Amino acid sequence: MSDGARIQGSCCSAMDFASYQEQVEGLKKYADTPQIPADPYDVPVSLAKQLFEYQRTITLTSDQQAIYDQATQMADEKGPCCCKCWRWIAFEGQAKYLISQLHWSAKDIASVWDLEDGCGGPAKDHAAGS
Repeated sequence: MSDGARIQGSCCSAMDFASYQEQVEGLKKYADTPQIPADPYDVPVSLAKQLFEYQRTITLTSDQQAIYDQATQMADEKGPCCCKCWRWIAFEGQAKYLISQLHWSAKDIASVWDLEDGCGGPAKDHAAGS
């Protein structure tokens, strides 16, 4: 896909409008972090490619990997997504960047993943950002 394209829609279930609104509202908190999309169901291809590159090139230290592993246990989907799709790979790269470069905690990563959840269906706890 070209860098100007967008990846849109949910991956597993139909979108739930109320949950979607909560997610978009929660993601506003991260507007100053360009590695986090403003809309979990409308991701610029250029951002996805950047996150794929982080996934491919960033190697976490053992301490950083422990933060990542803890985030997977805290996130609603037990990882960046419910399945190992493009979202999983992209948001794994995002987490690697946020942990290694911005020193984010497991709780911060899990909160963002929950807000970025693109699986569709009703929210488990999107508004709270667990």
